[in-house]
Amino acid sequence: MPSAPERSLGDPEAIRRLLTQPEARTILSALKARDADQVQAAAQTALKGDAAALRQLLASLNQDPRVKGAIDRLDRSAR
Repeated sequence: MPSAPERSLGDPEAIRRLLTQPEARTILSALKARDADQVQAAAQTALKGDAAALRQLLASLNQDPRVKGAIDRLDRSAR
């Protein structure tokens, strides 16, 4: 069974709400600092149903305590 955040990925309104949160801006800022081709490739494969590369990218972002805190807060708020 998919988690609440995974279910939200199919809901455009939930995505819009998510993107307005400060935590999302922190994560997006960290993503922008990454290799744009890597981020785009991970997003494209996730849209096709394979989220492994996106999960790996997010796991690498967890190395930054500020980003990890933002991810944890978003995860808790989505439950």
